Parts: sequence; structure tokens; C-alpha cells
Amino acid sequence: MSMEALKMLQEGKVKEFNEWRMKNLTVRPDLSGADLSGKDLSGAYLNGVTATNANLSRANLSGTNFVQADLNGANLEGANCHETLFMYAEMKNVKMAGADCTKANFMWANLQDADLSGARMSQTVFVEANLQNANVTGADRMASYLKYAKLDGTPWAAAEKKKQH
Repeated sequence: MSMEALKMLQEGKVKEFNEWRMKNLTVRPDLSGADLSGKDLSGAYLNGVTATNANLSRANLSGTNFVQADLNGANLEGANCHETLFMYAEMKNVKMAGADCTKANFMWANLQDADLSGARMSQTVFVEANLQNANVTGADRMASYLKYAKLDGTPWAAAEKKKQH
């Protein structure tokens, strides 16, 4: 990815970045290790990006597209992920403690060993997501859609089994 595109994101120029992205659809931007903490990236087209170990803590990611992104090890603590798309995303060991995941879509996402403690999850979709060994302490399971989700190693696993019988 061009340094120019990363600079656009660091400066919060989402509209310009999205225009660049639409002209460069085959490019898979690499944001690995980038510090975008506290930035307003709402509505950014970050589908397919590699952002391993990136710092997106306290960022506004509302409505951002992370479909098929690699976010393994990324820090999204306290981020606004309201209506954010994470479908098919790789999110092993992601840190999302205290994030607002209201109406976010994690369908088919891999959240193994993720820290979702204290995350808000009203109307959050985890259909067929892999949440094995995720820390969900203080997160609201009742407000989430968990159909066919892999919950082994979480406190939610037993509760879901009871619901199905």
C-alpha cells in the first residue's frame, strides 16, 4: 500500500482514502503495526486490509468495512464499532475490551482468543463466528445473535447448549 494511503487514514481523510480505494480495488492495503488510535475512520473501506497488530484503540470505526480483513492481534479497545462489518475477518487475539459493537456483524469471523470483555453487543451478529476461548466477561450474550457460533472455552458455551435443548 502506498504510504500516501496510510497518511490519508492517519489524517482522518476517509473520503479521499475511499476514492483511492475504489480506484485500487485489487490492492490489499497493509496497515500492520500502524497507529490509528483515536482516529475517525468511520465509513472507511478497509475490506481485505492486513492490519495485524495495528493500534485502533478508541478509534471511531462506525460503519467501517473490515470484510475479509486480517486483524490478528490488533488493538480495538474502546473503539466505536457500531454497525461495523467484520464478516470473514481473521481476528485471533484481537483486543476489543470495552468496544461498542452494537449492531456490528462478525458473521464467519475468527475471534479465537479475542478479548471482548465489557464490550457492548446489542443486536451484534456472531452467526457461525469462531469465539473459541474468547474472553467475554461482562459482555451481553442475550443481546447477540450466536446461531452456529463456536463457543468452546467461553462461559457462553453451556448457556447456548441449554437454549438448544
